[in-house]
Amino acid sequence: MSGQGLTVRVARWSALRPWRAMGLWLVFVVACAVVGGLAGTRQATMIDLGTGESGRAARVAHDHGVAEPAGENVLITARRGTLDQADATRAAAEVARRMRGLPEVAAVGEPARSPGGGALLLPVTMSGDPETAPGRVDPLLERTRAVQDAHPGLRIEQAGDASVQKGLTELILRELLRADMFGLPITLLILLVTFGALVAAGVPLLLAVTAVVGAVGLTGLVSHLVPMYDSATSMTMLMGLAVGVDYSLFYLRREREERARGHDHLAAVEIAAATSGRSVVVSALAVIVSMAGLFLAGHVTFTSLATAAIIVVAVAMLGSVTVLPAVLAKLGPRVDRPRVPLVGRLTATRENPRLWPALLRPALRHPAATLLVSVLALGALSAPALGLDLRPTTADELPRAIPAMRTYDRLTAAFPGRSTSHLVVVRAPAASAGEVGRALTRLAERTAGDALFAPAGTGVRASADRRVHTLRLASPYDTNSRQVRDALRKLRGELVPGTAGRVPGAEHRVGGAAADSHDFGARLEERLPLVIGFVLLSRS
Repeated sequence: MSGQGLTVRVARWSALRPWRAMGLWLVFVVACAVVGGLAGTRQATMIDLGTGESGRAARVAHDHGVAEPAGENVLITARRGTLDQADATRAAAEVARRMRGLPEVAAVGEPARSPGGGALLLPVTMSGDPETAPGRVDPLLERTRAVQDAHPGLRIEQAGDASVQKGLTELILRELLRADMFGLPITLLILLVTFGALVAAGVPLLLAVTAVVGAVGLTGLVSHLVPMYDSATSMTMLMGLAVGVDYSLFYLRREREERARGHDHLAAVEIAAATSGRSVVVSALAVIVSMAGLFLAGHVTFTSLATAAIIVVAVAMLGSVTVLPAVLAKLGPRVDRPRVPLVGRLTATRENPRLWPALLRPALRHPAATLLVSVLALGALSAPALGLDLRPTTADELPRAIPAMRTYDRLTAAFPGRSTSHLVVVRAPAASAGEVGRALTRLAERTAGDALFAPAGTGVRASADRRVHTLRLASPYDTNSRQVRDALRKLRGELVPGTAGRVPGAEHRVGGAAADSHDFGARLEERLPLVIGFVLLSRS
């Protein structure tokens, strides 16, 4: 057995030196966790998430310091009945006073009353990089809560891009923790039913958990090369538990069967390594190659998810073929203890199984019919993917479990009239700054009488070096509406090339929420066939 492949040689070495193998695995996991924790995880910013022309426009504006600052809104309404205008005005003044003393605040605007008089809105402009605003919005939220405590008769709340993003991150972490609290006991229960013994059920779970811990640390290190999307941690946890348990189950089940046939624990481990161990390696490599296809999508969301999945699958595979043989060799027959009453008797490896042969018998007798039924069933399950909506999530689709989103709903109800902004970014030599400014002014004038656009833009902004100019225009429609798509098409195809595009040496791009949505969907539609083709070819 010892000459049959790398997996057998590694398993034999681990089985003969179990304490050393387990110690090395523990050192590896702890080192990954500590080093990854010290390095921290670089989260993908909105600039990283940009795609196509809109992504380049946002990056140019950000790098030259003319990106729109992060804005927050403090909404004041009555908890019940009619809003007391005097009390609301005093509360707004107190919020403004507290906010102006914060280094995170650049300016506080004048309060605005809603058309019906039932709400008061106080705009706040944050200082610093808007990309880091979610991590710096806490002091503003604390001031808002303090004023709320001082005015119990009013509802004083805050909403904005930074507070919404912060709430979304907290919700994801909270739901992930809740999933773990339910998932781990359920997984343990399934393993108890599968193996009928507490130790045998605990070994795969322990390996999966340690693999996840190690993978999280490694992902933190790699994130400084590939920034991680928010859901990457969820991917690591879910994939790690799934493959960690799955790979261990293959190995452990085969080792128990070989011991039941009379082999000693070392021979049983070697046979399991030669069969199940090889299957684990092949399965893991297939998953890794398939996930690598997501790199072809050319978007940081899929790149980070693929990276997280590849790392955790590789770590789980490494643990399955190294430390698992050591654990099984050390435990020996004790892995089947303590037996779970009744369940342990039903899952005993010496008994001939009846369930699986009965389920497989029809498929083995009628393979063609089984193939046809399987293909039809898979086709029916995959049919909804044909109507997949390839665009980023808008505010209307975010969960209302986020407090800031409930505030957002009350804000839009009090101040009706939705709009979507388009950001025109022009980069040209500093000597052409005056000409660029005049071209953007003409662009704003040409959109003034167009029903696809709001009456006026925000004015032309110039970078400190006068090389980049921006103009923000609005469309009075929802982000994914037909009118907004028409406005974007008109800007890119006619208005911007006819104004800023005529400046010699100028580069022009159109970004904004609508452009982000359009470019994201276009990128996925372009790259999806490549991803699917790569996965199919890699598995053939």
